[in-house]
Amino acid sequence: MSSWLSANSGLFYNSQSTPAMNRIVHEITHCQYQDDIKRIYLEGKVMELIAVYASESLLEKKAAASISGLSRTDMASLQSAKNILDANLISPPSLAALAQRVCLNEFKLKKGFKLLFGMPVYAYVIDQRLEAAYRLLIDEQLTITETAYTVGFGKAGHFSEHFKRKFGVNPSEYFRHLRR
Repeated sequence: MSSWLSANSGLFYNSQSTPAMNRIVHEITHCQYQDDIKRIYLEGKVMELIAVYASESLLEKKAAASISGLSRTDMASLQSAKNILDANLISPPSLAALAQRVCLNEFKLKKGFKLLFGMPVYAYVIDQRLEAAYRLLIDEQLTITETAYTVGFGKAGHFSEHFKRKFGVNPSEYFRHLRR
């Protein structure tokens, strides 16, 4: 993915494609517009992809520079915490239970998780639920309410609120536009 960016600048480097980048690539490859509108849309999406890539790369580099206070064991425990959350997005363990499972105190879990992954534990869970919901809405043609419950939101309204905060529009508006 990053081979088209210069590694010499020190700003960009090889990293894994993230769910946000995958979503943008999907939107690019499934563009419904034609002619000049399509060109404008695709140019905007490419700029968005570059911005997301740069932002996530900078977050990774910042986290890597900031984690000097964490031991390898701490980092391994934090990675385990992330894996546990990824496997249990619908019903994640409490912060106390997660800290106990990965052998960290809650303070170190909260602080280290934010340093390593760029966001607090709860924000990470919400973000991953939204990415999972996006994939479900694209791939499985579920209703918004079904999707909200499937990914772990207790109320469709909370899902819509978080979706709008992340993607800039309500899910119904977004997918009505996408499916045209």
